[in-house]
Amino acid sequence: MASYRTCSPAPADIITYRFRTNLVYVKPELDYEVALDVAQKEFAQLVEVDRHRIVFTTQATVAGIRTSVRISASAWASTVSRMLRGEVIDVEIAEAKKEDEPPQYLEVPEAKEDYARCYRSAPSSRSNSRTRQSSPTPSLNSGEKSRRTWFTRHF
Repeated sequence: MASYRTCSPAPADIITYRFRTNLVYVKPELDYEVALDVAQKEFAQLVEVDRHRIVFTTQATVAGIRTSVRISASAWASTVSRMLRGEVIDVEIAEAKKEDEPPQYLEVPEAKEDYARCYRSAPSSRSNSRTRQSSPTPSLNSGEKSRRTWFTRHF
């Protein structure tokens, strides 16, 4: 007979922080800032690193694929409180933002090339705009002229 768990597991008394190849057991802290303090205390390489660059990640299965997921400060307490004993949290250093460089934007293709590529006429009607002649004005019979005049007077 199958048995199902009716209550949630007890919170872990220890979890594992991993920085590069170094592992250390730590008491799970529910406060994100205290967790940063612990990481900097346990890994000497993090002491001089700006706290905003220290990030925590965990492994999760998303759509059947095992992937690394960053734990935000707002989700820290909920994530840690559901971890199993000894579960690993990776401690990483995010790239520093370059202060003296402007922000990077998407590259915009040359306007002429983009226009020509996207809005090109069908092959049978291609023509050079310099050699293209304008369409002749259609001749209007007298009845059409009066209708057109009436239209322009009223609209």
